[in-house]
Amino acid sequence: MRSLLAAILALFLPARGTHRAAAPPPLPRASCPTAPEPPSVITCPHLADVITADGMPLVRPYVVEWERERDEHDRRRLQRERRRAAVLATLGQDYVPVPWEVAA
Repeated sequence: MRSLLAAILALFLPARGTHRAAAPPPLPRASCPTAPEPPSVITCPHLADVITADGMPLVRPYVVEWERERDEHDRRRLQRERRRAAVLATLGQDYVPVPWEVAA
């Protein structure tokens, strides 16, 4: 009975004072991967559109994005006109673009 009680007490109450058990060995340090260095030059998804001087872009990215969206809009508009002309040609009609559609 005494040994069972001593085992339970030893489990929950560690020894104190000069009879304290030696400290557990330190855990090995896990080596953390080093963080990658930040790029020295500002990177953009479309590097051909931005000219850099001393690491700073001369053209603001929002201007380049606006021009790219405008060009994409024009390309889609022209494709839409070509499709409309092809459909009307199958019906035997000529397609003449309306001035406000061309300016849009």
